[in-house]
Amino acid sequence: MDEESILFGLRNLFTVGNYQTVINEVSSSNGLFSTDAKLEAQTYLYRSYVAQGKYNLVINDIGSSTEASLKAIQLLASYLADVQKNANNAQEYAEKASALLAEGANRINPVVQVVLATIYVQAGNLEDALRTLHSRQKKLECSALAVQIYLQMDRLDLARNEVATVKTWAEDALLLQMMEAWVDLRVGGEKYQEAFYIYEEFSQSNTAQTVKVLNGQAAANLALGRYPEAESLLLEAQNKGSDDPDTLINMIACATLTAKPQDVVNRYVSQLREIAPQHPYLQDLDLKSSLFDRSASRFALVDAA
Repeated sequence: MDEESILFGLRNLFTVGNYQTVINEVSSSNGLFSTDAKLEAQTYLYRSYVAQGKYNLVINDIGSSTEASLKAIQLLASYLADVQKNANNAQEYAEKASALLAEGANRINPVVQVVLATIYVQAGNLEDALRTLHSRQKKLECSALAVQIYLQMDRLDLARNEVATVKTWAEDALLLQMMEAWVDLRVGGEKYQEAFYIYEEFSQSNTAQTVKVLNGQAAANLALGRYPEAESLLLEAQNKGSDDPDTLINMIACATLTAKPQDVVNRYVSQLREIAPQHPYLQDLDLKSSLFDRSASRFALVDAA
């Protein structure tokens, strides 16, 4: 198998979230000879470890490497490790990301761009993330992250435009299909079914039966009102990885929509707090709970004098 075929397979495995297979393939592959190919494979290896939460392994293994893309991944791992410990160093990491981005040609290095933009997204700095991704012509992962950011910003129009642009040069890309599914789930209506078909097609491959794809299928089923099917998929996702925040968030939604007892919902929320205490979902939940309590207090009954 030639180098491009090997790298094509790694890209697709990473896209669907099959991180362990990426790690196995890179660790055992003997078909990569060029410096660029070996480096690209390494970036997927370490990003897969990051996705698995093995931050210290990445930090230590990359060590003092001078490769910009590896330094960016190491910085992301360090940031996520600190977040896991409830450290509040977002500004410090934003400054480090800006300094790394300013070095040499890093500003147009797609791996550096997408990894450092991810740090900004994790820290809630969406505008800085978009500035980092500004130069993204024919850079598929950069465009995919831009779509996710636009959806977070409720700019569905910009997300749809981004997908339309990518279609002009990457029509058959697996990641493009996933981008279309994200947008379809936000558009709603008949697009829910189209999103379901995309994830259903992914699931036909043995290598794509991942937590990421199962959550996509479940989200489409929830949107379509197919709650038992969604719950079954989410339970399967939990069996594959019990500490995935997206699975727990979808389980919370599914339990709420199916009128499960409140203690079931509370248990999922507690699990999420344990594995991802700084997750934006929890921050939003706590904010809304506080606002509700404040509003409710205005209508508290006052004992008659």
